[in-house]
Amino acid sequence: MPLVDDSMDESTPWLIAQLQERYFPTDAGFIIDTQAEDSAVWCSTLPAFENWFAELEAIIDQPLGRRLAHASAESEEWRWNLVPTMPKSWLGQQKKRIAHVNSDWAIRGVGQLEMMEVSSEGATLLVANRAQTALAAGMANAVWECIEEQRFRFQWSDRGVGETVVECTRDSRQIPSPKESIIPWIDCRGVLAEDERLYDRARHEADGLWTVEGNRVIMLSRDLLLRFEALTTPYLTATQRSTDSRTKWEGISEHEEIVLWDAMAEAARRQFLASGELVLIASTEHWISVSKRHLALQGLGLVMGAEEIDEHGGVKIRASAALHPAILVGRLIGCWERAEGRSAKATWTSDENGHHIRLESRREIA
Repeated sequence: MPLVDDSMDESTPWLIAQLQERYFPTDAGFIIDTQAEDSAVWCSTLPAFENWFAELEAIIDQPLGRRLAHASAESEEWRWNLVPTMPKSWLGQQKKRIAHVNSDWAIRGVGQLEMMEVSSEGATLLVANRAQTALAAGMANAVWECIEEQRFRFQWSDRGVGETVVECTRDSRQIPSPKESIIPWIDCRGVLAEDERLYDRARHEADGLWTVEGNRVIMLSRDLLLRFEALTTPYLTATQRSTDSRTKWEGISEHEEIVLWDAMAEAARRQFLASGELVLIASTEHWISVSKRHLALQGLGLVMGAEEIDEHGGVKIRASAALHPAILVGRLIGCWERAEGRSAKATWTSDENGHHIRLESRREIA
C-alpha cells in the first residue's frame, strides 16, 4: 500500500527524476550518491536531524556547532575534490562557479550560495534557504575556497529567517586537503534495488529547498558524520560514561568513542520516540517491514533477519549495513520501546557478515 494517496500527491516529478538519477537505493537499506564515489547518505527530514543534534548536545553537555561546521567544511571540500574541476572562464568565473555549486546544493536540499561582498582580504557570503546553520557555514567556506582556490578562515551568524551570513578571511597557512574518511566497521552494501526512498515523494518549494509531506529534507553524507565524530571525540576525555548505559559496543575500546556512540544512540532513540511514529511488531518477521519504513527509507540500513531470544520481546537482529551503527542502534531501540512499551537495551557487534544487534528489556522481568 502506498504511503501517500495518489489523489493527494503533491510531489514534483522533475525534481524526483533528478534525485533518482543521482541517488540509488541498495537492497541493504542504503542510499548511495553516484556523484561522490557511491558514498552512503542519510536522507533525513531537517526537523529530525535538528532534534537529534540538539539531544546529542544535551546528553554530552557541550556545544557542538563549531565542530559540526568544521566537519561540514572538511566533508564538502573532500566531496568537491572528487568531481571535475570548477568551470573556468575569463569573464564571470565566480558567478559561473557559484551557479555550479548551487545546482548541486539544490538537489541536496541545503540552500543556495550568494555573494554579498568581496574584497582582497576575503568575502561575505550568504546561504539563503539554509538548512542547519552550522552545516551551511562550513559548506559555504569550503566551496568558497574551491571557487577562489585558496584558504579562508570563517565565522558565521544566523539571521533567523533561513539565512546564514558567513565571513571568510584569507588564511595564509598551508593546510592539506582532507583525506577520505576511514569506516571502522564492515558493511555489506548490497546491490542496486528498486526499493522506495524518502526522496521518491519530493516536492520542490524553493531553490535549494524541498520537502516530503510538509517536512524539509536534506541529504547528509556518512563522510560528514565520520568527520564530526573525529572532531568531537578528543573533547570527551573527561566525560564520564553513564553507569546505566542502554548500549554496549563490543569491539569498541576507546573511552571517548564509547561515550560518543552512547550519546549518538541515545539521541537517536529520543528523537524517534519524540516523533510519535507508530510501531507494531507481532512476530520477528515484522522487524523487516518496520526497518524498511523507519531505517531504509532514509538510507540508515535494513534488518535482514531477526531471531527471538526470550519470551519478553527480546530479539537478535542482523543488518548487512549501517550508515552509522550508533544511529542505527538508537533508532532500533526506539522502535522496540514503541512496540513493547518498556525500556530497552542493546548490544552491538559486527563482523564480515554485517551488524548484529541484540535488543531486550532494560530491566529484568520476573
